[in-house]
Amino acid sequence: MTALASVASSPAPGFPTVFGRELIGELPNFVHRPYLVVTMADLWPRFEHLFDTNLAGVHEVASLEIERLIEAVDESPGFGSVVGLGGGQAIDVAKIFAWRRRTPLFQVPTAMTTNAPFAHRAALRHDGTASTVGWAIPEAVYVDFDVIRSAPPALNRSGVGDVLCYHTAHADWKLAHDMGREERRWPYDDRLVAEARAQLDLVVSALDEIHEVSDAGIRALMSAHRWGGAAFQDAGWNARHMDGVDHAFLYALEYATGRHFIHGQAVGLGTYLGAVLQDNEPEVVLGWLRRGGVDIRPEAMGIDWEAAGTAMRRLAWYVRHADLEYTIADARPVTDDIVAAIRDRVTATFGVWTEEGPTSPRGGYV
Repeated sequence: MTALASVASSPAPGFPTVFGRELIGELPNFVHRPYLVVTMADLWPRFEHLFDTNLAGVHEVASLEIERLIEAVDESPGFGSVVGLGGGQAIDVAKIFAWRRRTPLFQVPTAMTTNAPFAHRAALRHDGTASTVGWAIPEAVYVDFDVIRSAPPALNRSGVGDVLCYHTAHADWKLAHDMGREERRWPYDDRLVAEARAQLDLVVSALDEIHEVSDAGIRALMSAHRWGGAAFQDAGWNARHMDGVDHAFLYALEYATGRHFIHGQAVGLGTYLGAVLQDNEPEVVLGWLRRGGVDIRPEAMGIDWEAAGTAMRRLAWYVRHADLEYTIADARPVTDDIVAAIRDRVTATFGVWTEEGPTSPRGGYV
């Protein structure tokens, strides 16, 4: 099998990234042996045949709780490297295996849902609360056009939500600055905001290609994710120019429902909510989400409006309970009228949900 690949030529910061085709089958030829594959149960049967007898084992992700993962790493057989194969969950758990055992890491995302493949730290959970831990720099991130395109289109399109949220993040950071509530270590920085805005504008300009999951669309969104993953560290572990109330809503929704969601989809709803609360071009945001094909109806996430509305109304309480950064959620509580207005506009944009409509795509790609 011959791999067709090209190294990204952009001088933008981030991990070495290879775009191409038939990339997974090449991994056994050069990863450090024996190697461990971290993936998801529903993905492994599809890719198992591409690996050889140097496979030390397979860890199928079943939990994101840090304590359980550390136990799993310590109980694993010896291995010389780790291959992360899957969506954000598998990619983040692979970092923990590589970090804990101090072994080389090779990342292969199977969808464009988040910037996790390009981030140093793993987004996990501690007692149900989001926590970023660990440290791992992959030898490279392998973006296979055909593998990405084989994921459910809705999953790939949802990845734009992790970039469109820069819009509300910037307003939140400025609000915290104006109210004297910004963090001492992260004072408002016009330069960081401008850099993030440039990435946002690039993604907006490529929304049609991203919607089609074309090669150009894959390259555009994954390049933006590459920038975003590196930017967290490059700004001194500061994510203020990249997330705010948008991500706070995701965490509040997980807390309220006890469920995990497709990252960009829930963040997309949080971005629209934030834009409404900020009076920050909410119709523009809604238009971006529709054009990118990110369905933010709660039913598309497997819940109903009652659950989503509860998370919205409890957002002001949750951000203090979780001790999150100051955002519009602190300054403007969500009322019943706001929830009703958001429901009306989302329904008008994406249509009325029907029982025979599609369910939220999930599985190992997430």
